[in-house]
Amino acid sequence: MRVKFFLLFFFITGALSSQNYIRQGKGNYNEVQYTWDGTYLRQGKGNYNTVLYTIDEDYIRLGKGAYNTVLYTWDGKYLRQGKGSFNTVLLTWDGKYIREGKGDYNTVLYTWDGTYLRMGKGDYNTVIYTIQESVPIAVLMLLCI
Repeated sequence: MRVKFFLLFFFITGALSSQNYIRQGKGNYNEVQYTWDGTYLRQGKGNYNTVLYTIDEDYIRLGKGAYNTVLYTWDGKYLRQGKGSFNTVLLTWDGKYIREGKGDYNTVLYTWDGTYLRMGKGDYNTVIYTIQESVPIAVLMLLCI
């Protein structure tokens, strides 16, 4: 019983303190540009670096804090400027492509395959970022702005 509790504690602690790195270019050993910890997008590598954005279910805020200025609203498909679901759509997510403005047929700016964020439309285009772990699409869209 104690062994199970210890293992459960170990895995939960590891999951809570996990960090996902967003690396420049293609490769798991390239320079870390951003760190995602589940709430904060930080500049560079580490839990103590400058917080660029705070991201919750609906809003993306400037800096660290749940009450800071809302820069963007995210509804799972559209990234909108400011706070509100009727504001201007900056980017559209269709499951693979990040598109300009509102619409599933607009110009493709970036392609996401689960590991690499690529410039333009195509699975063989230039890799901008390598992401090893799961990162929300809203974080990827922030990198595109």
